[in-house]
Order: sequence, then structure tokens, then C-alpha cells
Amino acid sequence: MKRIPIIIDCDPGVDDSYAIALANSHPGFEIVALTAVEGNVPAVLTRYNCLCLDETFDIGAKVAYGATVPLVRPYFREESVTHGEGGVGGIQFPEPQKQPEEKAAWDVIYEEAVKYNGELVLFAVGPLTNIATALRKYPDLPKYLKKFVIMGGGTFGNVSATGETAEFNIWVDPHAAKEVFEKLEVFMVGLNATHAAAVEEKDFDEMIEITSKGTNRASDFLNKLSKFSKENSFERGQDNNVIHDALAIASEINPDVVKYEKYYVWVEDREIENVGETVIEKEGKEPNCWVAMDVDQPLFAQMMIDCCRYYAEK
Repeated sequence: MKRIPIIIDCDPGVDDSYAIALANSHPGFEIVALTAVEGNVPAVLTRYNCLCLDETFDIGAKVAYGATVPLVRPYFREESVTHGEGGVGGIQFPEPQKQPEEKAAWDVIYEEAVKYNGELVLFAVGPLTNIATALRKYPDLPKYLKKFVIMGGGTFGNVSATGETAEFNIWVDPHAAKEVFEKLEVFMVGLNATHAAAVEEKDFDEMIEITSKGTNRASDFLNKLSKFSKENSFERGQDNNVIHDALAIASEINPDVVKYEKYYVWVEDREIENVGETVIEKEGKEPNCWVAMDVDQPLFAQMMIDCCRYYAEK
């Protein structure tokens, strides 16, 4: 099987970690690079976590460092309750032996896109700062990409400061997102899709049981991560847990997971109440974005369970 080269631009992050694990478990993907951006936690942590996750899952990809702050707005976050200490549920990694690329994330993205000449799928599951920077420096990047898939945006938001009109990844750097949506055809896996795909407690119980039987570093990590996810959601009174970023990956592994509809989407980047909103216009303008609208939740949950089984049986 000829594998599809992919890059995951990310801000690990609990759900980023699941996304990377899922992508690496798929025999049809070859992760050629992980590129780090500020987001769920500060860049110093997302960078470190990318290095560690590459080693944890034995990927062997390039790891490149990107933006530490958004294009215009200040970066504000020191830690995250959602993602726990260090961004990955307080899990301690062995000190990584891998060294990052000397080149910046946007340079690595462009060079790999040119190398694979239309075969590369680019995933962005954090703020879009690195992608916007790549497009500014390399305006011809779009012609070298096979597809561009994001976790971000959606038909509603999760940032209370915006009245829940903006999704976090877009809100962190709305100026970058605006530029990206204007320059690239986007496949947008947003909150409306990820919440519809929320994983239930029984599924996490199965993920924990499966990974408890593994004897390798990856299985141990996923066991601890699944326990953190369960404790951080169900034991706090929630009835499900949303693994946002992994759904973007799953949508390319199995097209039955997500169904898209094409609309015109633009990003509000003015510093007004709904800054960061992905505004979806269904009529009157030429569509520029594929919006994830329907989700097969049982299929996605099974994919996450199978991902855990892949590592437990290695």
C-alpha cells in the first residue's frame, strides 16, 4: 500500500495526543512532520510534547518548532485544566533524545509539500498561526497540497468571552485564521462535529482495559491519558468526553465518519464580541469551505478503541 504523507500542525494537548496516536496507527498514513504551535498550552510545552510524542509512538517524523505567539493578539495561557499539567494530563515523559529541525515549522511544511508535489495532506489541529505564516512566505503552497483539514471553528463556539460564538483554536489567532480561509480550501471539522462524536464512559473503560495489557511505552501512555480523560470528564459530572482533534484525523482515515457540506466561511478578526467566529453563509457567495455536518459517533468511538488495541498489541 502506498502511504499518504501527512503533516500534523498541532498544540499538544490531550486531544492532539490522541490525534497523533490515531494517525500513526493507520497503515495508510506516513507522518512526515509534526509542527508545533502555541495554543492549548504555551509553545515551550507544545514543542516539548511534540518531541516526546514522536518518541512515545516511535514515529520518526521531523519535529519543527513554529510560532510562540499569534500574529497580532497577545498569547495569554499558562496552563489548562482541560489538558492538565504540562498539557498531557500531568503525564511525565522521559527526557527526549530527539532534536528538532533547525528550520522553522513553516519552512518544513513548504519543503515537504514541494517534495511530495500534490500528495501531502496537511492537518492543522491548533491555532492557524504556522499555516498563515507559511502562506505569507510561500504563496504558492496551496498548489502543492492534496488537502487541508483543520479542527477548528464550527456552527457554535466554546469561548465564553465571545458568548460561545468562537471556537478556541480560531479565537486564539483569528487574524491567522482569516488569512488561511481566504487562501486555502479548508475542510473544517468544527465543534458541531466533534461534540456529536463525543466518546462515552464505556468506551474509555474499554480503552483503559485494552491499554492496561500492553507492555510498551505507547500503550502505557495511552492508558494514563485515557484515565486522565475519564477522570477529567465523567468523574466531574459530564456524560461524555470530546476528543476534538482526533476526529479531524479520523475523517481522512474513513470518509464514513464525517459528512461535509460546502459553504462560504469567513472569520471575524475584529476585536468585537464575536471575534474568532467562523461565519457560515449558506447562500449568496461562492463556497470556499467544506464544513463537517454529520458524524457517525459509534464508528469514531470504535476507531479510538481500535487505535488503543493497535498499540497494546505491538
